[in-house]
Amino acid sequence: MTVKEQVLLLLENHRGEFFSGQEIAQQLSISRAGVWKAVKVLQKEGYAIEAVNNRGYVLQKAPDVLSAAFIEQKLREKNIPLHVRVEKMVDSTNNELKRYVVNGEKRDMVLLAKEQSAGRGRRGHSFYSPEGTGLYMSLLLHPDAGPKEAAMLTTLTAVAAAKAVEKVSGETVQIKWVNDVWMRGLKISGILTEGSASLEEGKLEYVIVGIGINMYEPQGGFPEEIKNVAGAVFESHEQKENLRNMLVVEFLENFMAYYQDFPARNYLEEYRKRCFVIGKRVRIITPEGAPGRTKDTDAADREYALVLGIDDECHLNVRYDDGTTEYLSSGEISVKLQ
Repeated sequence: MTVKEQVLLLLENHRGEFFSGQEIAQQLSISRAGVWKAVKVLQKEGYAIEAVNNRGYVLQKAPDVLSAAFIEQKLREKNIPLHVRVEKMVDSTNNELKRYVVNGEKRDMVLLAKEQSAGRGRRGHSFYSPEGTGLYMSLLLHPDAGPKEAAMLTTLTAVAAAKAVEKVSGETVQIKWVNDVWMRGLKISGILTEGSASLEEGKLEYVIVGIGINMYEPQGGFPEEIKNVAGAVFESHEQKENLRNMLVVEFLENFMAYYQDFPARNYLEEYRKRCFVIGKRVRIITPEGAPGRTKDTDAADREYALVLGIDDECHLNVRYDDGTTEYLSSGEISVKLQ
C-alpha cells in the first residue's frame, strides 16, 4: 500500500476527525514530509482535505474515485479473500488479467480500470468504456469446476450486479437473458466470461469474469450506434461521493456469497425473478442476425416464440407459433423483444 493510500484510509476511516501531521506520521510510521506530500496529491485528485492550523488534516468529502486500498480493506472486514488492483487505463480488464496469468498470477483477484481503450463484450462486440462514466472490472478465479459449470458464472454475475445496483440506486433492476443488466428499459451492464481448461483433467485452470457498468451518462450522450439501447444508473450531473467503491464492495460481497457455494446455484431463483423476458413473446436472432431455425428440421424459420421459463442450466425454454418447444442455450442466440 502506498503512503498516499495509507493516509487516505486513515482519514476516510475517521471522517470528520482532525489529525495532525505528527499523529498521522506516528500512526503510519512515515515522515511528516511524506504525510504532507500525500495530502497534496490527494487534494489534486479531488479529495476535500482541509488543513487547519493547530488542528491538522480532516477529510470533508471524497470524490467518486476508485481506491484499491479502500475496497481491499472493506473486503477484509467481510472476510473476502480477494486481491484488488486498480489501473488508470487498460485495453480491457479481461485482456489485462490474461497477461497477469501469463506472468504467473495464481491468486484470486479483481482488477478495476478507470478507462478501457478496447472494452469487449460477447460475440466480439465492443463495450463503450470512457473515463469518468463507468465501472470496469474483471475477476480472476480458480473454481474447482468444469467448463460447463463455469458458464453459470455469467448468470451468477448478472444477479450479483443487479442486486448491487439496486442497493445503491434504490431502483428496480432487471436482467435480459442471458447476461445483460437492465434499468428503466435500457442496458446498463454487460458481462463477458472467459477461461482456460485442462484437456487432460477436464477442469478449468482459471476463469476471468468481466463486467462493465454504466454508472453515469457520458457528457454529450452515448454514441449514435448504442444510444437507443444503452442507459446509465445515474445522470451525468448526479456524481455521488465514493459511489464506485461502495458499488464494487456491494457487488463483490454478493458475488462471493454465491461463488463460495457455487454448486448449489442459490442465485437461480433470483435470476428467474429478475429476467423480464419470461412470459413474453420474443424475436429470436442468430449471431449472424438471421431468424433462428429449429435444430432438427429445415422447415419454416422459427423467428418468434413465447418464453416459458428458464431451466437449471439457464437455458431458455420457448414455444414457437407452431406449438414446438425448445431449450435455447446462451451460446446460440440473442433475444430481442418483439
